[in-house]
Amino acid sequence: MQLQKLDSDFICRTSLPCLSASVLFLGPFQEQTVLWQMNLATLAHFRLSAPNNRPPLLPELIFRPFIEIQGGDRGVMQLAVGLELEAIDEPVIKKTIIMMRNYKRLALGRIEFGSMHT
Repeated sequence: MQLQKLDSDFICRTSLPCLSASVLFLGPFQEQTVLWQMNLATLAHFRLSAPNNRPPLLPELIFRPFIEIQGGDRGVMQLAVGLELEAIDEPVIKKTIIMMRNYKRLALGRIEFGSMHT
């Protein structure tokens, strides 16, 4: 595996800082170690890339921080993570990987988190 050969915790295939990064890392899912193909992006990125014909129903709910897991082939899982941040950089990637590795009840589908503003 390329990660092991590089002796790296993750591979980022995007120049940083950015609004959306493509990242590969190893982590647990349903009691197995899988390769996560993560698209880590700011919520601003998702707002900008949303289709113009999307109905404007409760737009504040559409763009909450989230993780979304989709199945993959041969131990590879697709992961999208949206965070309310200015930009994606290396510390954000590392913190997100730690969050994913420590999250105990990962399941297929989308998990949205409440507003981060209090």
